[in-house]
Amino acid sequence: MGRVPDRPTPNGITLLGIGSMLGICVGVGAFLGVLGDRALGSAPLFALLGVLVGILVGAAGAYQVIRPYTRTSSAPADKARPDNDVRSDDR
Repeated sequence: MGRVPDRPTPNGITLLGIGSMLGICVGVGAFLGVLGDRALGSAPLFALLGVLVGILVGAAGAYQVIRPYTRTSSAPADKARPDNDVRSDDR
């Protein structure tokens, strides 16, 4: 039976980068939202929308970084080979 390739594991720098990216996205979204609220006098509408957009963009970016670490195998599940050590007949 073939050996399943090992998954890479994220290191501390990768994890700090994910947290920083999420924080920066939320912060920039909130900042731009507050600027929009000041310009249009619609507080807190744009600030809340900015935070929401920041969360969504940060989550999408975090997913892109995390995705390679969640892959289990490059072989599709429907192409899996049966285990030759297990007999399927009743002898």
